[in-house]
Amino acid sequence: MLRTLRPALLLATASVTAGLLTAPAAAFAADTTTQLTASQMSAALKTVAGSTGASAAKGWAGSFRMTSERQGSGSGTFVTDPAGGRAYTRIDVPYQHETQYAVARKGVYTSLSTAREKAAVKMMRRPSVKYVFAARPSLNITSWTRDNSADPSTVLTDDTEYAGTKVTHTDNSATYRFDDDDEGAYTYEVSAAGVLTSAKISYSSYMTVAFTWRYGAQHVTLPTTAQTIGSATLDKGLAYLDLGTDVRKLAKKSAADVRVAANKHTVRVSVLRKVVKRDVTRFNQDAKVKVVAVTTVTGGVRISARNPWTGVKVAYTIKASGKKVVVTKK
Repeated sequence: MLRTLRPALLLATASVTAGLLTAPAAAFAADTTTQLTASQMSAALKTVAGSTGASAAKGWAGSFRMTSERQGSGSGTFVTDPAGGRAYTRIDVPYQHETQYAVARKGVYTSLSTAREKAAVKMMRRPSVKYVFAARPSLNITSWTRDNSADPSTVLTDDTEYAGTKVTHTDNSATYRFDDDDEGAYTYEVSAAGVLTSAKISYSSYMTVAFTWRYGAQHVTLPTTAQTIGSATLDKGLAYLDLGTDVRKLAKKSAADVRVAANKHTVRVSVLRKVVKRDVTRFNQDAKVKVVAVTTVTGGVRISARNPWTGVKVAYTIKASGKKVVVTKK
């Protein structure tokens, strides 16, 4: 499978039927078919990739469609504006629905994709938020589209070292076809100018993906400030989303860890405090936010947290009592 397809399509591996792209015209009466060895096919498609890259230098846009006998259809849209240093991708396939905007030397906007993320922004009283922004000051648009989008030059050269055929049509356009060593059948349509215009990739009898591309200057409009939340802020919201449940579980886990450390002997307060502080530190590290605080109390500790958006407070004491550990909600 092509590398540029994997982020969207590996999650739908049970997928797709054929026939999304109109077959290249059997209508050309004077078509010429040439057999190509694996090395010849690779060289030919690298040449096409060069011409395609030159055409894509000012910008390019494209789309794909996939269908599945068992899991339904899917689609995607891609836009790249090299001059503006921006790119856009939208993937809507079984098990993955995601939109991204990439900005050179700044970062990536990614659509909120989970119920927890959406619940977090609602809790934070920011219901208009649709995207989370992750800063990436070193982001390069060319590299990013190669890895995350259907960059046409990359599609052409990702997996091409197989023998196949080149069909030259009367208008000097061409069709390249080959099968890989597994179940993939590849068809590339190339214009008379040597530029990739469409592709179809079929995986045995269960999956077909069809791409089309167009070339020229593009424009990508980014999400607004009201639609965007920073990744650190979202992480904080997620950390507080299930505060009551999380702190209760932490208290019980810490108590259990203290019992293990005591090994059926009398629980020492010093050991209890050390174990609970360790567990709270790990909890905060996993949350990426200092959510829970630990305070020393007589016979043990008090763990507590306050949701900064809702004002809800949660606290438990964890105390030593002979060979037992007593957890009390405050």
